[in-house]
Amino acid sequence: MVARRLSTFKVGKIMGKTQGLIQEISEKLCEEFQRAVPLHPGKPKRGKKLSDSDVKASTEAALQKFYETARNERQRHRLGVIGRARVAFGLQQRLLQAGYPAPIVKQVLFAMLASVFVG
Repeated sequence: MVARRLSTFKVGKIMGKTQGLIQEISEKLCEEFQRAVPLHPGKPKRGKKLSDSDVKASTEAALQKFYETARNERQRHRLGVIGRARVAFGLQQRLLQAGYPAPIVKQVLFAMLASVFVG
């Protein structure tokens, strides 16, 4: 009986630390995504309107940086399958709360899961 309580206590303590880590990673990735792809982009600094191809190129470069950050977090914290899924779910919730449209959030998360969180 004592061994059972002790093992439950250890598991609960570890799960609590993991939960905080998952939230921390999700928040970091959300902030990185918001920097990479702002919800309301500001005006160009030079007063010159960017072409669609320039906007697309800068967005793709920013997303690559976001995916690299996600890859680094996955490797640094050695996230398993469940941890990756929890981070993705937390990121999804944060991006939706920030006001990003659901189709964009779905597309970004799918691309992140397929390219960064696989393996």
